[in-house]
Amino acid sequence: MLSNKPDRSKIPTYLAIEKADISLNPTQPLPILRTERSTDPVDIETDFKQSLFDYEKGLDYNQAFYEMQTWILPVIEITRDVARKPVKINDGKGESHATILRKLLKTSGVYAIASYISPLLSLFLSPFLAHSLSKADFGALAVLTTFIALVAGITQLGLSSAFFRVYVWEYESLQDRLMVISTTLMLLFLFSVPILALLTITVPFFVGVLLNSTSYTVALRLAALAIFMQNLTVPSFAWLRAENRAVYYSALTVIQLFTTLGTTLLFVGKLQMGLVGALLATGSGYAVVNLITLPVMLAYVGLAMRWDIIKSLLSLGIPTVTNYISVWVLQLSDRYLLSRMGSLSVTASYAVAYSLGGILSSIIIAPFSLAWPATMLAIAERKDASQIFRQVFRWFVLVLLLGAFGLALLSIAILHVLFPPGYGGAAPIIPVITLSIVFYGVYTVFSAGIGITRKTWLVVIFTTFSALVNLGLNLFLIRLLGSMGAALATLVAYIALAAITYIANQRIYPIPFEIGLFVVALLVGIALFAGSVFTTQNWNLFGSLALHLGTFCIYGVCLALLGKFASWKTQDKLPLGAIHRKAH
Repeated sequence: MLSNKPDRSKIPTYLAIEKADISLNPTQPLPILRTERSTDPVDIETDFKQSLFDYEKGLDYNQAFYEMQTWILPVIEITRDVARKPVKINDGKGESHATILRKLLKTSGVYAIASYISPLLSLFLSPFLAHSLSKADFGALAVLTTFIALVAGITQLGLSSAFFRVYVWEYESLQDRLMVISTTLMLLFLFSVPILALLTITVPFFVGVLLNSTSYTVALRLAALAIFMQNLTVPSFAWLRAENRAVYYSALTVIQLFTTLGTTLLFVGKLQMGLVGALLATGSGYAVVNLITLPVMLAYVGLAMRWDIIKSLLSLGIPTVTNYISVWVLQLSDRYLLSRMGSLSVTASYAVAYSLGGILSSIIIAPFSLAWPATMLAIAERKDASQIFRQVFRWFVLVLLLGAFGLALLSIAILHVLFPPGYGGAAPIIPVITLSIVFYGVYTVFSAGIGITRKTWLVVIFTTFSALVNLGLNLFLIRLLGSMGAALATLVAYIALAAITYIANQRIYPIPFEIGLFVVALLVGIALFAGSVFTTQNWNLFGSLALHLGTFCIYGVCLALLGKFASWKTQDKLPLGAIHRKAH
């Protein structure tokens, strides 16, 4: 484009340039180029070349260098759709610690609506099913429920968790996010249909492996249908969580739960359909959710798939399947092992005790876990993050321990009052399971550093390790202690999970968790609980409840004093903003 070469003899030396008054040099601003995401890059290049040509036409190479016009390059202003906002570290001068804790409680409270209804319905349905089904059928229902959980977890390909990360972090435009929803729905449908067909064909094999009886063939086919229905609900629930629509999420969950309740009363109670009716009711709850959400989703997002989104979803989701299997082994495999190494009747009693002891998870841990990820990341951006994490741990574990104490005592009373007498022998299992859930809740907070530093692969290692511990102890202790052996194996596995997670977190993202406070509060609770149960062994129901209520109040006062003492002890030693851990 340029035919003449510059005469280098005319270019002044460095000293001449240094003496030149650069502020007097004329400038030639070129046009500002504005671009949106949809702008064709060829248009930008054409405008730039035209500006360059106009500039070169007026260029005189015989001018001294400091006399030449300066060239201001084109400015490209990028809109929010193109560029992501950089992560800013909050200096901690905005929201107070109390405000952050209140927001966490408020969000958890909305999610808790559905979480609280679930155990309440379980408290009604479990005794109802225990009275309506034989003990063997109740045990078979427990085994089939664990089978549904395992197969659904595998066939969902980890898309529930992958959806959140892809939808929130990888795409920002509305069109891209709608494609994420559509692609997730299509992937689940295309993968679940052949799985449903395969399970239906291979029912004779699985019914022998799971229940060792061909009389449960129809029940297993219905379990396969329930898996298919459950898989299709994943996009709607994941979408509501990603958009932080806690109210709609809770409403949809409540609709599912009440549908399951109503159809159970109809199929099992009125129509006397037994185990088959219970499984039909489970599938009906998921089916109603699909009837509500799928037409809306199809009308809004359509049916389409995009290869880049498929790769992102599967690359993030499939690795979590291994983690899900480990969690299944940790939480549910004991029911299957009890049915094989014991009997379906033993499994039924253990399932009832586990459901009562696990109410703590639904009431406290589940709503906290739904609200915790977003809150955790917001806290991590502050300079005083370590101090806030310590306070969250302090009050969370105190509430968790108090809830465990009260719910364990209440669950034992419920077992004796609402369930048939044949289930009463499972009462000692309830506090062991409840204590296991406490350590699972502690693990949830201990893993904060893993989530912040995005080293989630460590979760797979830790859950796999604890699952192997649980499996090995189950194979050994069930033969010696029966259902109590399964409960103790679960407790040891959860303690191991919390311990190894704490050690790893302190290496990658140190947080001054108040372990001493937790241990003291735990030991005080165990002593009060054991004393209360031992004292009331031969008391009547009302006398036992009165003593238990008094002990619960005493424990609550002890925990409040421990929390206040910890707050007073640390408020002067760790000033605001003194500690900040940066995620690497």
